[in-house]
Amino acid sequence: MAVLSPIMSYIVDKEIGFPIPSEKEKINKALRRYRNILAQHPKRSDAPEIMFGIADLLVGRGELGDKEEAMRTYDEILLRNPPEYLKARALIGKAELLIGIPEEFGNAISLCEKARQAMGKDLSEFFAAKGLIVEAELRLARRDKGDWATALELINRVVKEKDAHWYFRGRALLSKAEIVLYRNPDDLATALKLVDFSLKELASRPDDYFANKGKIVKAEILSRRQRKGDFPKAEKLLTEVIKMSLNYKDLIARAKLDLADVVAHPKATKLLKEVHDMEGLDPYLIEKASIIEQAIKQKKKS
Repeated sequence: MAVLSPIMSYIVDKEIGFPIPSEKEKINKALRRYRNILAQHPKRSDAPEIMFGIADLLVGRGELGDKEEAMRTYDEILLRNPPEYLKARALIGKAELLIGIPEEFGNAISLCEKARQAMGKDLSEFFAAKGLIVEAELRLARRDKGDWATALELINRVVKEKDAHWYFRGRALLSKAEIVLYRNPDDLATALKLVDFSLKELASRPDDYFANKGKIVKAEILSRRQRKGDFPKAEKLLTEVIKMSLNYKDLIARAKLDLADVVAHPKATKLLKEVHDMEGLDPYLIEKASIIEQAIKQKKKS
């Protein structure tokens, strides 16, 4: 599940019962309560705030169809001409839901820029830090001219803010580790230090998307460093991602490709076939699979 905002997290934590309910059960209970309030009083003055809470809970729950409903809810909030702070939060929420949709990167970055103007510079505020990191991640994915430099500037602002929310500091450190790994591949010590800091920040959320992505980035760093014991450590991290309970398809595909790059031929070929059988992968993963496949063929010939 995605991290809830501090307000909604507090509300969910207040949901009690016997036996103690799971986090998802708490979220479902809070959702029912807020939906019931809106159904009875749809025109109440704080309706946009309640709607934002519903969207936050939907994103946090992450079940099938939740993201689509959250997006519709953010759109409805914006149509109601909410206060500037709430408008900015809804824009950031929409932008985060567009991560992973390349054709929407430009629109999502524009939403973040509008939100940034309204949020101010206090990065101890949860949504201000979230807005910077969502924009940075979108720019890193888009890779237009100047995107990586702007992304690094946004990331550094969060990393340097001692009161920034731990979850977004963890994501910021992870993004910075990736930038160092791919733009300064000889500086593996710095990249490893950054990813270890990131994994420490995210340690309380072992099933989180970014915690698992951090394992992959660390494995890629270790595979490149190639010190004694690095390959077994990398293989262990990648296997953990592949076997995780949540279906983060792009992470699982990336982990399988990285693992295919470090294990022996029969297992590597099996992993490549599994990736080829996966549908809807990012083009860069398909290209990476082809490169690894060619390398395996070359090894067979030599």
